[in-house]
Amino acid sequence: MAELTYSERLFKSLKAGHSVLSIAGPESYGELLPEIVKLFVPVAAEGSPRAVILVANDNDAKAYHEVMVKAVKPLDLTVDLVFEKGSKLKQRNDLFDGTEIIIGTTRRVCELYFQNGFNIGKLKLFVILQIDEQIRAGNKGYISRIAESLPKCRQLIFTKVEDEERLNDYMETFVGNYQVVSE
Repeated sequence: MAELTYSERLFKSLKAGHSVLSIAGPESYGELLPEIVKLFVPVAAEGSPRAVILVANDNDAKAYHEVMVKAVKPLDLTVDLVFEKGSKLKQRNDLFDGTEIIIGTTRRVCELYFQNGFNIGKLKLFVILQIDEQIRAGNKGYISRIAESLPKCRQLIFTKVEDEERLNDYMETFVGNYQVVSE
């Protein structure tokens, strides 16, 4: 019997209802991210977002937003971009109008969430890209604050470094029962 590929193991864990800590670089998960989101947000619906994707910087936010918009266009899903250099008021108003998927920098997503720019009550998927880099950049507090508010949903955390004490603390505190999938 052939061994499962990284993507097959990742999808298997998520479909089984587990949260996942994925040890992989952007070149491995970049193409999978739209498929993962489509799996958990298959149709447009009114109300709060169903997926939030936190990224490390404005350039990553813009790049993933562009990819996601193209990928979910046939499903008529709304994807909103929030990032540091954009207009906070416009971004807040866009989110308030409703969206299925939010992609943005950790700091800006948290600012808008805590200003009541959007509700995460129906969230199905919470994704953090490059959490190791985000922790080093000082975003752990922002990530922890939004994680404290999460409803029961799948969390998918990507990192290149598995054994970092601050990452392990986050996983134990906010994710609980999770599986590790390495590329």
